[in-house]
Amino acid sequence: MKNRLKSLTLAAILTIGSTNLPSCAVSAEEAPSFEGVTVQYTSCFNEAEQQAVWLTEMAEQWSDETGGEISFSFAGRDVLTSVRADILIGNAPDIIDNDASEIASALLSDEEILLEPLDDIYERCARGENTPIRDNLNGAYILYEKEGSQYTVPFIYITSGFFYDRKLFSGLGLEVPQTWDEFLAVCDAIEESGIPALAADGNISFYNCYYYQALCQRLMGSGSFLAAALDETGGSWDAPGFLEAAQKVSELSAAGRDYFQEGYAGSAYPAAQSDWAMGGSGLIYCGTWIPLETADLTDGAFEYGFFPFPAIEGGTGSPTDIEAQLMAFCVPKDAANKEAAKDFIAYCSSKASADRLVGLTANMAARTDAVYPDALADVKPTVDNALAYHPNYDGAMAAAPEWWANVFYPADDALFFGTITPEEFIEQIKTETIAFYQNRQ
Repeated sequence: MKNRLKSLTLAAILTIGSTNLPSCAVSAEEAPSFEGVTVQYTSCFNEAEQQAVWLTEMAEQWSDETGGEISFSFAGRDVLTSVRADILIGNAPDIIDNDASEIASALLSDEEILLEPLDDIYERCARGENTPIRDNLNGAYILYEKEGSQYTVPFIYITSGFFYDRKLFSGLGLEVPQTWDEFLAVCDAIEESGIPALAADGNISFYNCYYYQALCQRLMGSGSFLAAALDETGGSWDAPGFLEAAQKVSELSAAGRDYFQEGYAGSAYPAAQSDWAMGGSGLIYCGTWIPLETADLTDGAFEYGFFPFPAIEGGTGSPTDIEAQLMAFCVPKDAANKEAAKDFIAYCSSKASADRLVGLTANMAARTDAVYPDALADVKPTVDNALAYHPNYDGAMAAAPEWWANVFYPADDALFFGTITPEEFIEQIKTETIAFYQNRQ
């Protein structure tokens, strides 16, 4: 059975959760001994990043308790390509971390499963705790289930939305918009105050496409965009919701209300987000890493506010169905030190470990009971009130990476910059989707 990334409702999560064991399947009272074992860990983080600092700290603590060692290779974001090759030639590391959707795409295809099931970690207790790890994790992890098993364990939870300075809204008497029309009214008020309503670094295509994909989700629900990306006939793009989403992107662009800063198509990251942090524009649509990236640029009085993408009247997608991007651990099925690797992952899944992660990185932890970063306080109600989850970019970037880069990005950039009409966008993406899949046959 093919396993596509999917939207998950809270009801489904609760149903799954009801089958949990009432207590830990593996006791966490006493640390096991892994004396003489060296776990090979390949990470997507760079050594200077705070996430790497956290991993190194956890490894030192785990080593003190168990006698084992962790040998890190901090290889950067493109690590999965080389790791997949290493696994296939029999040189698998013991632990890998990355975006869970990217892990699923690279190592959990319909044709081959290259990872070890990690269901037993979910049933364990973290060291010193008495409830299963599963019970303390954000339920979005189930998005990446494969054939009834979990192959990843998340440690960071990321979502996206609009960020702004609360002082700006207060000064202009603005309320957080709930609908598309209210959002446009907020943008108009910001423009009237003398600054651009929206900021965008146009050279980052995966930022530009936030708008179109979010509009598709709000108009047609989760999974609609992914289905169109995978439709070899191109016929899905005839659905009226895709054109309406394009019309709304165009409305914001230089071809419409022109809400973005002047020259946004040529803006090179991080120019626009830096200017936004210094009060040069009103709103920026980004992932929940943006406060960390801009904290040094604010004047100290900047108060990070957040709201999710607004609802669209008549749309079937709800703001309570939120994006879930999970940074996660996994273990190759041919890893030499599986039990030590699993124990380290369980060790990193405790509340104490999660709290330390938040303190170092200002990210949200996958643990629901972890402390919250101050700058993301406005995000918490959105996460707490979520009734469903969908993968970042509806799963399309991971499931169809070549289509995404070669068909969608060029069309979306042109629409976002206002250089093609919504009708031309639909024609271009439909025609090139058909050609893309024909050329792969």
